[in-house]
Amino acid sequence: MSISTLGISRRLQANGFTESQAEGVAEELVDIVENSDLVTKDFLSANSAGLETRLMAKISDVRTEMGELRGELRAEMAGLETKLTAKIGDLKAELIAKIGDQKSELIAKIGDSKNDTIKWLISLQFGSLALTVGLIYFLLNYFLLKR
Repeated sequence: MSISTLGISRRLQANGFTESQAEGVAEELVDIVENSDLVTKDFLSANSAGLETRLMAKISDVRTEMGELRGELRAEMAGLETKLTAKIGDLKAELIAKIGDQKSELIAKIGDSKNDTIKWLISLQFGSLALTVGLIYFLLNYFLLKR
């Protein structure tokens, strides 16, 4: 890139700089531009294809990695699903066993209650029978003795 110090110096002089000031500023500007790492349109044009290629390669790498991670995630999820299914099956079996135990206990208690109820009913029947026999005996004795 070529910069004309004469053109810069003339413009600076037209805006009030002295000739020596204008030449000094122009030389410094040229020195700064030529010795710095400025990016030019030509540089960008020459290197944009390479940058685009590298960017596309990085994007491809990221997509590949995302695909791999997706596969790993699916595998982990399948493993967790298997574990959860097994755990649910274990809990279901345990719950069914506990319900069976509770049912057996309730059936036994109901059987005991039936037996106790039958005992009480039989006792009440014998008591009623004894009371009835006693009452008949009393009435018979009372009416037979009065005559």
